[in-house]
Amino acid sequence: MELNLKDKVALVTGGSGGLGKAICLKFAAEGAKVGVNYLRSEKIDLVDDADAVVEQIRNTCGTEALAVPADLTIEADVLEMFRLMDEKFAHVDILVNNAAYLPKGPITDSTKEEWDYTFEVNVSGAFLASRELVKRLLADERPGKIVNIVSQAAFRGSTTGHLAYDSSKGAMISFTRALALEVSARGINVNAVAPGMIKTEMVARTWENNKQQYLARIPIKRIALPEEVANLVAFLASDAAGYMTGATVDISGGMAMH
Repeated sequence: MELNLKDKVALVTGGSGGLGKAICLKFAAEGAKVGVNYLRSEKIDLVDDADAVVEQIRNTCGTEALAVPADLTIEADVLEMFRLMDEKFAHVDILVNNAAYLPKGPITDSTKEEWDYTFEVNVSGAFLASRELVKRLLADERPGKIVNIVSQAAFRGSTTGHLAYDSSKGAMISFTRALALEVSARGINVNAVAPGMIKTEMVARTWENNKQQYLARIPIKRIALPEEVANLVAFLASDAAGYMTGATVDISGGMAMH
């Protein structure tokens, strides 16, 4: 299947590791130019990880890539992220809202600050990035694609105490539908991907400690590889998915069947 992603410009938030890294590498393998967004804040700076992804793209795929810092909870950072992308690539065609914050613990131990921060990253950050892309696409009268990474936890909840995260991903499903209704007539497709558990560094310990519990819920009897989810993201960002918008696509090993 021809995805026609060659020379398209894709921006992936949270692209320095895990699923985000796999998505960046998939786009690059298809010939796209890639903006690898990473978190740079007072407490965390993932520039080394992002630079490593950029170097891997250049060495293995032969396409261009750029590490772009932004704390998605800060509007000025998001604006600067797009300025850097415009400066390097002239425009952005594809946005993948992948960055997410995942606190853990029962509601009785959760603080309002942690709840608010989760929504600021997972929902408001995606809103700001989507707004900036849509502004540019409409001004230039160009088509574009937005893919939001949500989660099966939006439908099922979590057994390990991720109330704020689960709720934020439910909000992103509604965001996907509402934005698709607003902009699809202008040639901008907006879809979401809802993975189950993915084999990344972030979930490695949880997976090992609760493997049998999780396997009992998954008909395929394994968790997803990041590359498998990245393949679906690339499809939704491609010309091949031109008639899809407002959809939330399950990739859950059979946990969601309908």
